[in-house]
Amino acid sequence: MEKRLADEGHPRLLSLTKQAAVSLEKRGLGEHTARVALCLDISASMHKLFESGKVQALIERVLSLGLRFDDNGEVDVFLFGVEGHEAGTLGLGQYQGWADVILRKYPLEGGTDYAKAMQLVRESYFKTSAPRHGPVPDRLPVYVMFITDGMTSSQEATRQQVMHSSYEPLFWQFMGIGPSPKAVDLQKADGDADAPGAPKKKMKLSERLANKLVEKLGGGFGFLEELDNMPGRYTDNAAFFAVTDPANISDEMLFDLMMEEYPDWLNRARSMGLLRP
Repeated sequence: MEKRLADEGHPRLLSLTKQAAVSLEKRGLGEHTARVALCLDISASMHKLFESGKVQALIERVLSLGLRFDDNGEVDVFLFGVEGHEAGTLGLGQYQGWADVILRKYPLEGGTDYAKAMQLVRESYFKTSAPRHGPVPDRLPVYVMFITDGMTSSQEATRQQVMHSSYEPLFWQFMGIGPSPKAVDLQKADGDADAPGAPKKKMKLSERLANKLVEKLGGGFGFLEELDNMPGRYTDNAAFFAVTDPANISDEMLFDLMMEEYPDWLNRARSMGLLRP
C-alpha cells in the first residue's frame, strides 16, 4: 500500500499511513485485518468543522488507518443527523475534497440521532439491527470510528444498539468534538503541566471558561462516557475520548487514542467466540 501511495502521488496519506503503522505495531497489530467504518455526524452544529477543513483532515486520518488494516483498503461511510444514511465508501479514488462532496449530497440536518446510523452499520455487516441474546461469530471484526459534536435525541435506542451489538464482532470507538472537562487536549487553566497531547499554545480564557461551565452543568459527552462504561453487555465493545478541537492533537496521538482499547477488545472477542479462526 505504501508503494501505491508513493507511486500515485498521495504524500499526505503516505505519511499518515506510516504513522498509523507505528501505532498498530506498538500493539501487535501490524498484520491485523478488519473492516473499517466511519460513522460521522452531519448535524447543523458541525458546520464550522466542515467549513474549516477540519472534517476533511480528520477523515483522511481515519482513511489512513483503514488503508493499514481494512480488508479492501476502503472505509465504509455512515452519516447521521435527523436521519441515518449509508453513504458508500471512502478510498483513494474519492478522498480528496470528500467533505465538500458529501455535504452537497447530504446537507447538514437539524438534529442528531446516533441510533439510526448504528442500525445501518449493524444491518450492513450483520444483516440485522434487531436484538441479540447470543454471540454471532464472524471471520473479520468491524472497527467503527464514530465522530460527533453533540448529544443524541435517541438515548435509549442508542443504548440498545450498543448492548445488542456486543454479541457481534463490532467495536465502537466514540470520539466527541467540543467542550468537555475530559477532553484530551484540555490544558489546566493555572498553567501547570500540560495534559497528554495538549498543544504548546495555551487555551484561550474563553475556551477554559466554557469548559468549566460545561463541567459545572454536567454537560460535555457524559452520555458517550456512559456507553463506554455501560454494564450488562456480552463484552465491553466501546471506547470513548473527547477533544475540544481535532486540530489540537498530533497524528500520533490520534492513532494511539483510536487504538487504546481495541486490542483488548479483540482478545476478548476471540476468547468469547465472536471471531472465528
